[in-house]
Amino acid sequence: MWNDHNASARHGHAPIQRFDGIRAIQSHINQRFLIEAYVQGYSTNKPELPNECCEGCMVGKWLYGEGGKYCSDVNLLNDLHASCYEFHEAASQALMLVDLGKREDAMAIVRGSRIFKDASDRYQSNLAKLHLAFEMS
Repeated sequence: MWNDHNASARHGHAPIQRFDGIRAIQSHINQRFLIEAYVQGYSTNKPELPNECCEGCMVGKWLYGEGGKYCSDVNLLNDLHASCYEFHEAASQALMLVDLGKREDAMAIVRGSRIFKDASDRYQSNLAKLHLAFEMS
């Protein structure tokens, strides 16, 4: 999800990890696909979700690491965190319902719930905004 800047390495400083929003969006889409496949019964492999939103995922590790120190858009970071949390909350509920034998209720979350889809769409949009912010700087 990140690339090292060679310029900072040449000057003897630790490399700054650049945010790769395209890779982050693709990772999220892959995760969403795995969740939907499990909930709909197309896969028996239960996807793992991070225990701590924004600290257990790749984006969170970047934001809480050196790279995140260079992001100054507090509103974007807050919305990124909120959309990530809402998505993982809805996904966790759906996975739990499948485990409880309530697949139809779980499918209602991933197919019919605006929370799951809207949070996912907003999260992807926020990742794109963050990517552009670093590309433009």
